[in-house]
Amino acid sequence: MSDPCNRSAAAEISHAGTLEDRPLRTRNSWTILVIDDEPDVRDVMAISLEDAGYKTLSAANGESGLKLLASHKPQILITDIKMPGMSGLEVLKQARHIRPETQVIVTTGFADIKKAVTALQHDASDFITKPVDDTTLHLALKRAMERYQNQKELADYTRLLEQTVLNQEKILHQEKMMSLGRLAASMVHEINNPLSGILNYIQLMIRLTEKPDWDDARRARFKDYLAIIYQETRRCADLVSGLLQFSRKSSLQFGPVDICELIEYSRMLCQHRLELAQITLEITCDPKIPRVSGDANQLQQCLINLIFNAIDAIEASPGAELNEGEALAPARPAGRILLKADMEEATDLVRVRVEDNGKGIAPNDLPRIFEPFFTTKQDGHGVGLGLSTVYGIIEHHNGTITANSDKGQGACFTIRLPAEDRDAGEMQGTGDVKMNDTRATEETSG
Repeated sequence: MSDPCNRSAAAEISHAGTLEDRPLRTRNSWTILVIDDEPDVRDVMAISLEDAGYKTLSAANGESGLKLLASHKPQILITDIKMPGMSGLEVLKQARHIRPETQVIVTTGFADIKKAVTALQHDASDFITKPVDDTTLHLALKRAMERYQNQKELADYTRLLEQTVLNQEKILHQEKMMSLGRLAASMVHEINNPLSGILNYIQLMIRLTEKPDWDDARRARFKDYLAIIYQETRRCADLVSGLLQFSRKSSLQFGPVDICELIEYSRMLCQHRLELAQITLEITCDPKIPRVSGDANQLQQCLINLIFNAIDAIEASPGAELNEGEALAPARPAGRILLKADMEEATDLVRVRVEDNGKGIAPNDLPRIFEPFFTTKQDGHGVGLGLSTVYGIIEHHNGTITANSDKGQGACFTIRLPAEDRDAGEMQGTGDVKMNDTRATEETSG
Protein backbone atom coordinates (compact mmCIF):
# COMPACT_ATOMS: atom_id res chain seq x y z
CA MET A 1 0.00 0.00 0.00
CA SER A 2 1.44 3.40 -0.96
CA ASP A 3 2.12 6.21 1.48
CA PRO A 4 -1.08 7.76 2.87
CA CYS A 5 -2.15 11.00 1.29
CA ASN A 6 -1.53 14.13 3.31
CA ARG A 7 -4.56 16.20 4.09
CA SER A 8 -4.13 19.72 2.77
CA ALA A 9 -4.45 22.60 5.19
CA ALA A 10 -7.83 24.28 5.24
CA ALA A 11 -7.95 27.53 3.35
CA GLU A 12 -8.42 30.71 5.33
CA ILE A 13 -11.92 32.10 5.09
CA SER A 14 -12.93 35.72 5.53
CA HIS A 15 -16.44 37.16 5.56
CA ALA A 16 -17.59 40.72 5.12
CA GLY A 17 -21.32 41.08 5.54
CA THR A 18 -24.23 38.66 5.30
CA LEU A 19 -25.08 36.37 2.42
CA GLU A 20 -27.83 38.72 1.35
CA ASP A 21 -25.82 41.95 1.12
CA ARG A 22 -22.67 40.58 -0.54
CA PRO A 23 -22.40 41.57 -4.22
CA LEU A 24 -22.03 38.96 -6.94
CA ARG A 25 -18.69 38.59 -8.62
CA THR A 26 -18.09 40.32 -11.94
CA ARG A 27 -19.53 38.50 -14.94
CA ASN A 28 -16.17 37.80 -16.57
CA SER A 29 -15.30 35.64 -13.55
CA TRP A 30 -18.21 33.28 -14.32
CA THR A 31 -17.87 30.39 -16.75
CA ILE A 32 -21.04 28.91 -18.22
CA LEU A 33 -21.18 25.54 -19.98
CA VAL A 34 -23.97 25.06 -22.56
CA ILE A 35 -24.91 21.50 -23.60
CA ASP A 36 -27.41 21.18 -26.46
CA ASP A 37 -27.58 18.90 -29.48
CA GLU A 38 -28.89 21.74 -31.69
CA PRO A 39 -25.98 23.86 -33.05
CA ASP A 40 -28.17 26.94 -33.63
CA VAL A 41 -29.37 26.92 -30.01
CA ARG A 42 -25.82 26.60 -28.72
CA ASP A 43 -24.52 29.40 -30.94
CA VAL A 44 -27.32 31.85 -30.13
CA MET A 45 -27.03 31.20 -26.38
CA ALA A 46 -23.23 31.52 -26.47
CA ILE A 47 -23.43 34.86 -28.34
CA SER A 48 -25.98 36.19 -25.85
CA LEU A 49 -23.89 35.11 -22.86
CA GLU A 50 -20.60 36.44 -24.25
CA ASP A 51 -22.23 39.77 -25.13
CA ALA A 52 -23.28 39.99 -21.48
CA GLY A 53 -19.67 39.44 -20.35
CA TYR A 54 -19.68 35.75 -19.41
CA LYS A 55 -17.11 33.16 -20.42
CA THR A 56 -18.74 30.26 -22.27
CA LEU A 57 -18.09 26.64 -23.16
CA SER A 58 -20.32 24.49 -25.34
CA ALA A 59 -20.84 20.81 -26.09
CA ALA A 60 -23.09 18.92 -28.49
CA ASN A 61 -23.85 16.00 -26.16
CA GLY A 62 -23.78 14.96 -22.53
CA GLU A 63 -20.60 12.89 -22.70
CA SER A 64 -18.41 15.69 -24.08
CA GLY A 65 -20.14 18.22 -21.83
CA LEU A 66 -19.28 16.26 -18.68
CA LYS A 67 -15.65 16.09 -19.78
CA LEU A 68 -15.63 19.89 -20.07
CA LEU A 69 -17.27 20.12 -16.65
CA ALA A 70 -14.52 18.01 -15.07
CA SER A 71 -11.65 19.81 -16.83
CA HIS A 72 -12.81 23.46 -16.82
CA LYS A 73 -14.97 23.50 -13.65
CA PRO A 74 -17.63 26.02 -14.76
CA GLN A 75 -19.83 27.50 -12.07
CA ILE A 76 -23.04 27.12 -14.12
CA LEU A 77 -24.17 24.43 -16.55
CA ILE A 78 -27.13 24.88 -18.95
CA THR A 79 -28.31 21.63 -20.50
CA ASP A 80 -31.15 20.62 -22.79
CA ILE A 81 -33.25 18.04 -21.01
CA LYS A 82 -34.10 16.05 -24.15
CA MET A 83 -31.07 14.95 -26.18
CA PRO A 84 -30.13 11.79 -28.08
CA GLY A 85 -27.85 9.51 -26.13
CA MET A 86 -27.36 10.87 -22.62
CA SER A 87 -30.41 12.83 -21.48
CA GLY A 88 -30.30 16.09 -19.58
CA LEU A 89 -31.46 14.31 -16.42
CA GLU A 90 -28.51 11.93 -16.62
CA VAL A 91 -26.20 14.88 -17.23
CA LEU A 92 -27.63 16.51 -14.10
CA LYS A 93 -27.10 13.40 -11.97
CA GLN A 94 -23.52 12.90 -13.11
CA ALA A 95 -22.73 16.61 -12.82
CA ARG A 96 -23.81 16.53 -9.17
CA HIS A 97 -21.26 13.77 -8.63
CA ILE A 98 -18.43 15.32 -10.67
CA ARG A 99 -18.75 18.85 -9.31
CA PRO A 100 -21.56 19.28 -6.76
CA GLU A 101 -21.14 23.04 -6.44
CA THR A 102 -21.90 23.70 -10.13
CA GLN A 103 -25.44 25.03 -10.58
CA VAL A 104 -27.43 23.27 -13.30
CA ILE A 105 -30.17 24.98 -15.34
CA VAL A 106 -32.23 22.75 -17.64
CA THR A 107 -33.95 23.91 -20.81
CA THR A 108 -37.09 22.15 -21.97
CA GLY A 109 -40.06 22.36 -24.28
CA PHE A 110 -43.59 22.72 -22.91
CA ALA A 111 -44.17 19.00 -23.45
CA ASP A 112 -41.34 18.14 -21.05
CA ILE A 113 -42.46 20.16 -18.02
CA LYS A 114 -42.77 16.98 -15.93
CA LYS A 115 -39.14 16.15 -16.67
CA ALA A 116 -38.17 19.67 -15.66
CA VAL A 117 -39.93 19.19 -12.32
CA THR A 118 -38.04 15.93 -11.92
CA ALA A 119 -34.82 17.82 -12.60
CA LEU A 120 -35.66 20.27 -9.82
CA GLN A 121 -36.21 17.31 -7.50
CA HIS A 122 -32.66 16.23 -8.36
CA ASP A 123 -31.38 19.65 -7.20
CA ALA A 124 -31.34 21.52 -10.51
CA SER A 125 -31.06 25.25 -9.89
CA ASP A 126 -33.78 26.28 -12.33
CA PHE A 127 -35.47 25.43 -15.63
CA ILE A 128 -36.41 27.58 -18.62
CA THR A 129 -38.65 26.73 -21.53
CA LYS A 130 -37.75 26.90 -25.20
CA PRO A 131 -37.48 29.05 -27.18
CA VAL A 132 -35.19 30.78 -24.66
CA ASP A 133 -35.41 34.58 -24.56
CA ASP A 134 -32.68 36.78 -23.08
CA THR A 135 -34.76 38.10 -20.20
CA THR A 136 -35.69 34.64 -18.92
CA LEU A 137 -32.15 33.36 -19.46
CA HIS A 138 -30.46 36.14 -17.52
CA LEU A 139 -33.03 35.98 -14.73
CA ALA A 140 -32.33 32.26 -14.33
CA LEU A 141 -28.59 32.98 -14.41
CA LYS A 142 -28.90 35.59 -11.68
CA ARG A 143 -30.74 33.13 -9.44
CA ALA A 144 -28.17 30.43 -10.17
CA MET A 145 -25.27 32.76 -9.39
CA GLU A 146 -26.86 33.84 -6.13
CA ARG A 147 -27.46 30.21 -5.22
CA TYR A 148 -23.88 29.26 -6.13
CA GLN A 149 -22.37 32.08 -4.07
CA ASN A 150 -24.69 31.53 -1.10
CA GLN A 151 -24.00 27.80 -1.00
CA LYS A 152 -20.26 28.39 -1.28
CA GLU A 153 -20.23 30.96 1.48
CA LEU A 154 -22.46 28.78 3.63
CA ALA A 155 -20.14 25.82 3.09
CA ASP A 156 -17.10 27.97 3.88
CA TYR A 157 -18.75 29.36 6.99
CA THR A 158 -19.86 25.91 8.10
CA ARG A 159 -16.33 24.60 7.63
CA LEU A 160 -14.89 27.49 9.63
CA LEU A 161 -17.48 27.08 12.36
CA GLU A 162 -16.97 23.34 12.52
CA GLN A 163 -13.21 23.69 12.78
CA THR A 164 -13.73 26.16 15.63
CA VAL A 165 -16.10 24.04 17.69
CA LEU A 166 -15.07 20.56 16.57
CA ASN A 167 -13.54 19.64 19.91
CA GLN A 168 -16.29 21.09 22.00
CA GLU A 169 -18.21 18.71 24.19
CA LYS A 170 -21.56 19.11 22.42
CA ILE A 171 -20.30 18.09 18.98
CA LEU A 172 -18.33 15.18 20.36
CA HIS A 173 -21.29 13.94 22.34
CA GLN A 174 -23.60 14.24 19.32
CA GLU A 175 -21.31 12.11 17.19
CA LYS A 176 -20.82 9.69 20.06
CA MET A 177 -24.59 9.23 20.35
CA MET A 178 -24.79 8.54 16.61
CA SER A 179 -22.12 5.87 17.02
CA LEU A 180 -23.94 4.46 20.01
CA GLY A 181 -27.19 4.25 18.08
CA ARG A 182 -25.55 2.33 15.26
CA LEU A 183 -23.73 0.11 17.72
CA ALA A 184 -26.48 -0.78 20.13
CA ALA A 185 -29.78 0.00 18.35
CA SER A 186 -32.34 -1.67 20.59
CA MET A 187 -29.79 -3.74 22.52
CA VAL A 188 -30.17 -1.85 25.78
CA HIS A 189 -33.97 -2.11 25.95
CA GLU A 190 -34.11 -5.70 24.76
CA ILE A 191 -31.56 -7.28 27.06
CA ASN A 192 -30.81 -4.97 29.99
CA ASN A 193 -34.04 -5.54 31.92
CA PRO A 194 -34.16 -9.34 31.35
CA LEU A 195 -30.51 -9.58 32.36
CA SER A 196 -31.23 -7.92 35.70
CA GLY A 197 -33.92 -10.48 36.47
CA ILE A 198 -31.78 -13.37 35.28
CA LEU A 199 -28.88 -12.30 37.49
CA ASN A 200 -31.13 -12.14 40.55
CA TYR A 201 -32.66 -15.57 39.93
CA ILE A 202 -29.26 -17.15 39.28
CA GLN A 203 -27.96 -15.83 42.60
CA LEU A 204 -31.00 -17.33 44.34
CA MET A 205 -30.41 -20.67 42.62
CA ILE A 206 -26.76 -20.69 43.69
CA ARG A 207 -27.91 -20.27 47.29
CA LEU A 208 -30.36 -23.18 46.87
CA THR A 209 -27.45 -25.46 46.06
CA GLU A 210 -26.16 -24.95 49.59
CA LYS A 211 -29.23 -26.66 51.02
CA PRO A 212 -29.04 -30.34 52.16
CA ASP A 213 -30.27 -33.45 50.27
CA TRP A 214 -27.95 -32.77 47.32
CA ASP A 215 -25.40 -35.28 46.06
CA ASP A 216 -21.93 -33.68 46.18
CA ALA A 217 -21.08 -34.52 42.59
CA ARG A 218 -24.47 -33.32 41.39
CA ARG A 219 -24.16 -30.14 43.45
CA ALA A 220 -20.70 -29.44 42.06
CA ARG A 221 -21.81 -29.94 38.47
CA PHE A 222 -24.92 -27.83 38.99
CA LYS A 223 -22.88 -25.03 40.54
CA ASP A 224 -20.35 -25.21 37.69
CA TYR A 225 -23.14 -24.81 35.13
CA LEU A 226 -24.60 -21.91 37.08
CA ALA A 227 -21.20 -20.28 37.40
CA ILE A 228 -20.75 -20.41 33.63
CA ILE A 229 -24.24 -18.96 33.07
CA TYR A 230 -23.59 -16.24 35.61
CA GLN A 231 -20.23 -15.38 34.07
CA GLU A 232 -21.67 -15.10 30.54
CA THR A 233 -24.69 -13.14 31.71
CA ARG A 234 -22.42 -10.82 33.69
CA ARG A 235 -20.41 -10.27 30.53
CA CYS A 236 -23.55 -9.20 28.65
CA ALA A 237 -24.50 -6.87 31.49
CA ASP A 238 -21.02 -5.34 31.37
CA LEU A 239 -21.44 -4.75 27.65
CA VAL A 240 -24.72 -2.90 28.18
CA SER A 241 -23.25 -0.90 31.06
CA GLY A 242 -20.28 -0.04 28.89
CA LEU A 243 -22.57 1.23 26.14
CA LEU A 244 -24.45 3.41 28.62
CA GLN A 245 -21.20 4.73 30.04
CA PHE A 246 -19.94 5.43 26.53
CA SER A 247 -23.04 7.52 25.83
CA ARG A 248 -22.72 9.79 28.85
CA LYS A 249 -21.17 13.23 28.63
CA SER A 250 -17.86 13.45 30.42
CA SER A 251 -15.15 16.04 30.85
CA LEU A 252 -11.76 15.50 29.21
CA GLN A 253 -9.39 13.46 31.33
CA PHE A 254 -5.91 13.23 29.86
CA GLY A 255 -3.60 10.56 31.16
CA PRO A 256 -1.62 7.48 30.08
CA VAL A 257 -3.70 5.29 27.76
CA ASP A 258 -2.92 1.65 26.97
CA ILE A 259 -3.56 1.30 23.23
CA CYS A 260 -3.93 -2.50 23.31
CA GLU A 261 -6.53 -2.23 26.08
CA LEU A 262 -8.29 0.52 24.14
CA ILE A 263 -8.45 -1.68 21.04
CA GLU A 264 -9.77 -4.68 22.95
CA TYR A 265 -12.52 -2.65 24.58
CA SER A 266 -13.53 -1.15 21.23
CA ARG A 267 -13.63 -4.65 19.74
CA MET A 268 -15.99 -5.78 22.49
CA LEU A 269 -18.40 -2.92 21.79
CA CYS A 270 -18.31 -3.52 18.01
CA GLN A 271 -18.44 -7.32 18.11
CA HIS A 272 -22.21 -7.60 17.76
CA ARG A 273 -22.24 -5.26 14.74
CA LEU A 274 -19.38 -7.19 13.15
CA GLU A 275 -21.16 -10.52 13.62
CA LEU A 276 -24.37 -9.18 12.06
CA ALA A 277 -22.37 -8.01 9.02
CA GLN A 278 -20.40 -11.30 8.92
CA ILE A 279 -17.11 -9.39 8.99
CA THR A 280 -13.91 -10.66 10.57
CA LEU A 281 -11.88 -8.27 12.71
CA GLU A 282 -8.21 -9.25 12.97
CA ILE A 283 -6.22 -7.48 15.69
CA THR A 284 -2.46 -7.26 16.02
CA CYS A 285 -1.21 -5.14 18.90
CA ASP A 286 2.40 -5.06 19.99
CA PRO A 287 2.27 -5.30 23.81
CA LYS A 288 5.60 -3.46 24.04
CA ILE A 289 4.35 -0.21 22.55
CA PRO A 290 4.36 2.63 25.09
CA ARG A 291 1.23 4.31 26.36
CA VAL A 292 0.04 7.54 24.81
CA SER A 293 -1.21 10.62 26.61
CA GLY A 294 -4.86 11.29 25.95
CA ASP A 295 -8.50 10.90 26.88
CA ALA A 296 -9.34 7.20 26.63
CA ASN A 297 -13.03 7.80 25.94
CA GLN A 298 -12.34 10.13 23.01
CA LEU A 299 -9.71 7.84 21.52
CA GLN A 300 -12.14 4.95 21.84
CA GLN A 301 -14.70 7.01 19.93
CA CYS A 302 -12.15 7.43 17.11
CA LEU A 303 -11.54 3.69 16.84
CA ILE A 304 -15.24 2.84 16.88
CA ASN A 305 -15.91 5.43 14.16
CA LEU A 306 -13.18 3.97 11.96
CA ILE A 307 -14.43 0.41 12.52
CA PHE A 308 -17.98 1.50 11.65
CA ASN A 309 -16.76 3.22 8.48
CA ALA A 310 -14.92 0.05 7.50
CA ILE A 311 -18.07 -2.01 8.07
CA ASP A 312 -20.12 0.42 5.94
CA ALA A 313 -17.51 0.30 3.17
CA ILE A 314 -17.53 -3.50 3.11
CA GLU A 315 -21.32 -3.70 3.15
CA ALA A 316 -21.44 -1.20 0.24
CA SER A 317 -19.07 -3.31 -1.86
CA PRO A 318 -20.50 -4.82 -5.08
CA GLY A 319 -22.38 -7.98 -4.18
CA ALA A 320 -25.43 -9.99 -4.97
CA GLU A 321 -27.91 -7.09 -5.20
CA LEU A 322 -29.34 -7.03 -8.72
CA ASN A 323 -31.20 -4.60 -10.88
CA GLU A 324 -33.97 -5.93 -13.06
CA GLY A 325 -32.61 -7.79 -16.07
CA GLU A 326 -29.04 -8.10 -14.77
CA ALA A 327 -27.20 -11.36 -14.60
CA LEU A 328 -26.29 -12.85 -11.23
CA ALA A 329 -23.53 -10.77 -9.66
CA PRO A 330 -20.64 -12.40 -7.82
CA ALA A 331 -21.00 -12.70 -4.05
CA ARG A 332 -19.44 -10.00 -1.95
CA PRO A 333 -15.89 -10.90 -0.93
CA ALA A 334 -15.51 -12.04 2.68
CA GLY A 335 -15.45 -8.93 4.83
CA ARG A 336 -12.18 -8.39 6.64
CA ILE A 337 -10.91 -5.55 8.83
CA LEU A 338 -7.31 -5.42 10.03
CA LEU A 339 -6.56 -3.38 13.14
CA LYS A 340 -2.85 -3.11 13.89
CA ALA A 341 -0.99 -1.10 16.52
CA ASP A 342 2.78 -0.81 16.69
CA MET A 343 5.64 1.62 17.05
CA GLU A 344 6.65 3.40 13.83
CA GLU A 345 10.43 3.35 13.91
CA ALA A 346 10.91 6.16 11.39
CA THR A 347 8.92 8.67 13.47
CA ASP A 348 9.05 7.14 16.96
CA LEU A 349 5.27 7.52 17.09
CA VAL A 350 2.61 5.04 18.17
CA ARG A 351 0.81 3.98 15.01
CA VAL A 352 -2.70 2.51 14.78
CA ARG A 353 -3.96 1.32 11.39
CA VAL A 354 -7.51 0.34 10.44
CA GLU A 355 -7.63 -1.36 7.04
CA ASP A 356 -10.59 -2.88 5.22
CA ASN A 357 -11.29 -4.66 1.94
CA GLY A 358 -14.40 -2.61 1.18
CA LYS A 359 -15.41 -0.44 -1.76
CA GLY A 360 -12.62 2.10 -1.24
CA ILE A 361 -12.70 5.86 -1.69
CA ALA A 362 -12.76 7.60 -5.06
CA PRO A 363 -9.69 9.78 -5.78
CA ASN A 364 -11.86 12.91 -6.08
CA ASP A 365 -13.39 12.27 -2.64
CA LEU A 366 -10.21 11.32 -0.78
CA PRO A 367 -8.93 14.89 -0.16
CA ARG A 368 -12.31 15.90 1.33
CA ILE A 369 -13.18 13.01 3.64
CA PHE A 370 -12.09 14.86 6.79
CA GLU A 371 -14.15 17.96 5.96
CA PRO A 372 -17.19 18.57 8.20
CA PHE A 373 -20.50 17.48 6.68
CA PHE A 374 -18.83 15.84 3.67
CA THR A 375 -20.25 12.37 3.13
CA THR A 376 -20.44 9.86 0.29
CA LYS A 377 -23.18 7.87 2.03
CA GLN A 378 -26.81 7.86 0.99
CA ASP A 379 -29.31 10.13 2.76
CA GLY A 380 -30.12 8.83 6.20
CA HIS A 381 -26.80 7.00 6.58
CA GLY A 382 -24.65 9.76 8.04
CA VAL A 383 -24.25 13.54 8.06
CA GLY A 384 -20.52 13.70 7.44
CA LEU A 385 -19.37 14.42 11.00
CA GLY A 386 -17.71 11.09 11.81
CA LEU A 387 -14.30 11.52 10.18
CA SER A 388 -14.14 15.25 10.87
CA THR A 389 -14.74 14.47 14.55
CA VAL A 390 -11.99 11.84 14.47
CA TYR A 391 -9.67 14.33 12.80
CA GLY A 392 -10.40 16.96 15.45
CA ILE A 393 -9.85 14.53 18.33
CA ILE A 394 -6.55 13.23 16.96
CA GLU A 395 -5.36 16.76 16.23
CA HIS A 396 -6.27 17.74 19.82
CA HIS A 397 -4.06 14.84 20.97
CA ASN A 398 -1.12 16.27 18.96
CA GLY A 399 -1.41 13.40 16.50
CA THR A 400 -2.23 12.94 12.84
CA ILE A 401 -4.62 10.79 10.82
CA THR A 402 -4.17 9.99 7.14
CA ALA A 403 -6.07 7.88 4.64
CA ASN A 404 -4.86 5.80 1.74
CA SER A 405 -7.36 4.30 -0.68
CA ASP A 406 -8.56 3.87 -4.22
CA LYS A 407 -12.01 3.04 -5.48
CA GLY A 408 -12.66 -0.69 -5.25
CA GLN A 409 -9.34 -1.33 -3.47
CA GLY A 410 -10.29 -0.93 0.19
CA ALA A 411 -9.03 1.79 2.52
CA CYS A 412 -6.42 2.20 5.23
CA PHE A 413 -6.64 4.87 7.94
CA THR A 414 -3.48 5.51 9.95
CA ILE A 415 -3.42 7.31 13.29
CA ARG A 416 -0.09 8.46 14.67
CA LEU A 417 0.15 9.61 18.29
CA PRO A 418 3.15 10.73 20.34
CA ALA A 419 4.16 8.24 23.01
CA GLU A 420 3.97 9.46 26.58
CA ASP A 421 7.19 10.04 28.42
CA ARG A 422 7.99 6.59 29.78
CA ASP A 423 9.67 7.85 32.98
CA ALA A 424 6.63 9.97 33.78
CA GLY A 425 4.37 6.99 33.13
CA GLU A 426 6.34 4.80 35.55
CA MET A 427 6.20 7.50 38.25
CA GLN A 428 2.42 7.73 37.93
CA GLY A 429 2.05 4.00 38.52
CA THR A 430 -1.60 3.29 39.13
CA GLY A 431 -2.63 6.63 37.68
CA ASP A 432 -3.07 5.15 34.19
CA VAL A 433 -6.34 6.04 32.51
CA LYS A 434 -8.32 2.83 32.05
CA MET A 435 -11.38 2.20 29.95
CA ASN A 436 -14.66 2.36 31.88
CA ASP A 437 -14.98 -0.97 33.68
CA THR A 438 -18.29 -1.67 35.37
CA ARG A 439 -17.67 -5.29 36.36
CA ALA A 440 -18.88 -6.21 39.82
CA THR A 441 -16.14 -6.66 42.38
CA GLU A 442 -18.05 -8.91 44.74
CA GLU A 443 -17.26 -12.62 44.71
CA THR A 444 -19.82 -15.40 44.48
CA SER A 445 -19.50 -18.19 47.01
CA GLY A 446 -18.57 -21.63 45.70
